[in-house]
Amino acid sequence: MATRGNLYVQPEHVHTRGWTNYNGNAVGGGQITMAKDTAELLNIFIGIFLVFAEAGLWDLISFWCFKFNRQLRKGSTGSLRDGLFHQQQTVLRNGGSPLSIAMAYGQMWKAWGLRNPEVITRTWPLILTAMLSFIFFLVALPFITALALLDNQGVEVLIRSPNCGFWKAVFTNTDTDTTASAIMTNQSWEAVSYVDDCYESDAPSTLCDRFLPQRRLPTFEWSATPCPFDVDVCLDTDKFPAFKMQTEVLDSHKDFGINAPPNDRIKLQRTTICSPLNVTRFTNITNGTVLGEKITGVYFGPIAGFEYTFGVSNYEKIATPGYHLSAVSSYPANGTAYASTFTPIEGLTRKDADVSVVFLNNNMMPIRGIDGPCSDPFFTATNQSLLKQKDFYWPDMPITAIGCTDQYAFGNPVTGQWTEPMAVLDSTDWGNYTKDWDLSARQVAAFATLTWALSESGGIDRVILGLETEALLAKKYPGVFSGFQSPIPNDQWKKEVSYWFKNGLAKLQLHLINIAIGPPDTTLSGLQNLLPILSADRDDLVEIICSSQKVHNVEFKNYHRAGIIALVAIGGFLILFPIPFRCFYTWRWKQREDILSWSSYGALQLLRMVIEGVGVHGWLGCDNDTPYLKLWGSPAGDLDAARKNDEGEKPNLLKSMLGKCTI
Repeated sequence: MATRGNLYVQPEHVHTRGWTNYNGNAVGGGQITMAKDTAELLNIFIGIFLVFAEAGLWDLISFWCFKFNRQLRKGSTGSLRDGLFHQQQTVLRNGGSPLSIAMAYGQMWKAWGLRNPEVITRTWPLILTAMLSFIFFLVALPFITALALLDNQGVEVLIRSPNCGFWKAVFTNTDTDTTASAIMTNQSWEAVSYVDDCYESDAPSTLCDRFLPQRRLPTFEWSATPCPFDVDVCLDTDKFPAFKMQTEVLDSHKDFGINAPPNDRIKLQRTTICSPLNVTRFTNITNGTVLGEKITGVYFGPIAGFEYTFGVSNYEKIATPGYHLSAVSSYPANGTAYASTFTPIEGLTRKDADVSVVFLNNNMMPIRGIDGPCSDPFFTATNQSLLKQKDFYWPDMPITAIGCTDQYAFGNPVTGQWTEPMAVLDSTDWGNYTKDWDLSARQVAAFATLTWALSESGGIDRVILGLETEALLAKKYPGVFSGFQSPIPNDQWKKEVSYWFKNGLAKLQLHLINIAIGPPDTTLSGLQNLLPILSADRDDLVEIICSSQKVHNVEFKNYHRAGIIALVAIGGFLILFPIPFRCFYTWRWKQREDILSWSSYGALQLLRMVIEGVGVHGWLGCDNDTPYLKLWGSPAGDLDAARKNDEGEKPNLLKSMLGKCTI
């Protein structure tokens, strides 16, 4: 697994077909995902498609306007069938696009009288109709189409990767440790990078705002909370009450992007409580293995090979100056210790929560005070200032510690049922404590996905194990310079635990992406996909898990599925229906007077009439769109564009032969 592998989804792992985004309902949420370049080509096609749709629609409008204009003057006095009327019918019959018809009617209005009320009444309605049609299809409809079918659909996509699964590499003191440690380290670095950019900062960016379903998970904080352990283990609870951090009730769809309808979702809430621990009471100094070495040990419970939980040699300051951050943990399951790196003393034991103890070895690094010494319990430095640096203070003790508990509660939004807050390993036994919840297949898949992601991302200890000293916020800001800690506030420890809490949330968010994507190299030593095993051969469960994770991806665009179908159906109808309909209509009733009038105003029929006017007869097909001479090759007159008469130069057709039109 490459570093930052969960912060980017390869294009080949994006589902580029139709799917339903359950941000809306099944109909409104239907989408078709495609690459950005493909979408831009489709936009061009849609523009051309709309031009043809407009042409088809206007073909029908022109036909019925022609019939209406003729019917309006049927039976009227002959004076109403004036030159303007014939020009209107000619334009409606042969005008083509609405813009060309509007321009032709505008020219008629200008020629026949700009201020003539009757001319205005007979030309402007169609001018307005044609212009509105043109504007609608040229501007409004493309804009509406782009907005409704494309822009409003966002850039959320589904991940579909062949490597999807619950992949795990365990620590077994073999070669697989390399894989397992690399995975943990990479996940921690991805999370801390994401937190620094997206949780600790409000600056807009593609990573923060256009990748995960939520930029940051919403949380609450309480500064006065009872100690989560025995009172004698916590540091002065009156002076330093515990600090509680809790997420809002998180939705598997809205907050984590596990795509599902409202009744197929799961609720989750994480609670973390941290408190400074009384290190002094549990500290003992013993002799080391080297001459003159002294080991300062904190005895919160033994770890493998040592009676103390955390020990510091007096030589460490010389060997590795600077901060040293470490953590131990206890993960209970079914009320007993199951996966632990230490055996906690009774005062630190919790059966219903994961316990993490974070140790800071300050190696006696001086801290610059703010209007006096630093009284923060994690960085406490109140000893006499340096002789030449009056504003700097020595730490009170080489080791300080913070203890934290992590708990998780799950809810069914359909029934309103909730579990009790529990340790993360207990949450993996969701099949037992939800057996009366009547979960749907999608809810089962969401439960399985979330509990696996929680167990792999872990609590506070996993953040420290993956980052070590880099998880220390004070080292980053205000920072350490030349072996001196810059001034920090007296509640810095709360900023630290809040930072770790946010890192844990980011790890959870990113691990869900990791499940959907899978490792880039599935052949790594000791790496195994446990999803087929945990799903108990339920192929439907595997399919749901591996086809439900959403992310944002600006390299892709979505089209509204129902909108595209409607656009193609309606546009195709407008393109394909009008001409066949008009052809059938005029053929079926071709001997009717109105249809004969339609045919007669055709450009070729008008040309025939002009040619007949100069004596060229013998035409056939006079009731069709295309008349023709009976004798092929017969002369049909010559156009004299420069013939002069008393009224000036006018184009004329020269006479040729006489005869009659034959139908």
